[in-house]
Amino acid sequence: MIRSIFGLVVMLAIVVVAVGFYRGWFVVSNPTPNAGGNKVDVNLTLDRGKMQEDADAVKKSTSELLGKDANPAPKPAAPVAPGR
Repeated sequence: MIRSIFGLVVMLAIVVVAVGFYRGWFVVSNPTPNAGGNKVDVNLTLDRGKMQEDADAVKKSTSELLGKDANPAPKPAAPVAPGR
């Protein structure tokens, strides 16, 4: 039972990483090759703005599918009778 749950979590993580690379949330780069040394620098960049844009787009399309407003306006307060 625990092994199958662990496998499911690993598969979910792989899917999230794959979608993240495809959508441009993550970028791996090698800034400048060091010709004289044996070290390799690798940068992992996380684009939070792109992730937020995609999340907002999903919220908008989901709300349109369901026919609901994604950001409903607050309801106005009930008027207060004078003298109270």
